[in-house]
Amino acid sequence: MSSKCSLDIFLFAIMLNPPLSLLSDDLIAYIVEHVEKFPDEDLYNLSLADRAFTRFCQTYIFRTLQLGQSWGTKSRISKSLEKKRKILNFKPSFANRVRVVEFAISHKRNAWLFNDPTLIGILQLLAKSPVPPHELRIGGVAYCPFTLEDPILVVGRLIQSFFSQTLTILHLAQCQNVPFPLFLTCPRLREVHLDKVAVAEESYDQYPETQCCGRELPALELLNYRESQSLVRQMITPPPRFHTPVVLWSKLRVLTLSPHEKEEMTCLQPILDMACSTLEELYLTNLHVGDDEQLSLARFVNLSDLSHLHVFALNATIKCDVPGSAVLRDINIVLAF
Repeated sequence: MSSKCSLDIFLFAIMLNPPLSLLSDDLIAYIVEHVEKFPDEDLYNLSLADRAFTRFCQTYIFRTLQLGQSWGTKSRISKSLEKKRKILNFKPSFANRVRVVEFAISHKRNAWLFNDPTLIGILQLLAKSPVPPHELRIGGVAYCPFTLEDPILVVGRLIQSFFSQTLTILHLAQCQNVPFPLFLTCPRLREVHLDKVAVAEESYDQYPETQCCGRELPALELLNYRESQSLVRQMITPPPRFHTPVVLWSKLRVLTLSPHEKEEMTCLQPILDMACSTLEELYLTNLHVGDDEQLSLARFVNLSDLSHLHVFALNATIKCDVPGSAVLRDINIVLAF
């Protein structure tokens, strides 16, 4: 019997034996925690099944707030924003449960969104929460990336919002025209996840001085990137407009990338050199879309100075029918530090 079927039977049984108030909060929280792993519909149904579950379900239901839609016209997105604003106005406690804000947009004309009064109103409501959201996700959809129409406006909006003080986790996926000064807006940033991300430009001469210097630098603890080398290269060596590093590497503990992409791997050793005294986990495990080229690790990786490294994971293509595999020899060379 599957775990989901067992859970369904259990829930049905307890509903035949009210009151549910006799169940401890720990047990109700345990049930909700497991239902949350199933499709959203199950969580919604459980929330409506009995008031005992409602409060616990809402913790997950309202955890992520999507502002903007992957597909849709400006009118449709505006109506969706207005609906969410009314809900948060009517029930401010829902805003207190939001921990993640997500922008998922595919169309190119999107500058209006970051100037939209309704969106600004929603952000102001979230700012009043005792614990404002700390995670931001910006992205498009497969084969239709999210191209920021006005990156300077986006940086300015983040500086003005609560994210400048609360953001600790940033996800960028399928994004183009991403502004490098984005990192200077969030000094508490600790985790960055990049998937198919490209920078806005090389010079940043048009950006105001307030967006390019004079701000506290984020000290990353985790970086996960795939097919985003243009941005990662600027994180390693900032353009001339930036007089100081924009990211501190001296506290990086976890690094993840693909071992099959040459451009990504060329960024690896400079990061290892800057995080040599703190890096604990190195994962060369991200999948690469297309034919996997088995690169020579010894050309790109030197682990000898990583004094705190205790996890090294590798996604390697090893042909067992080839005697004396060069891949195994290569791995042995890298690990013999």
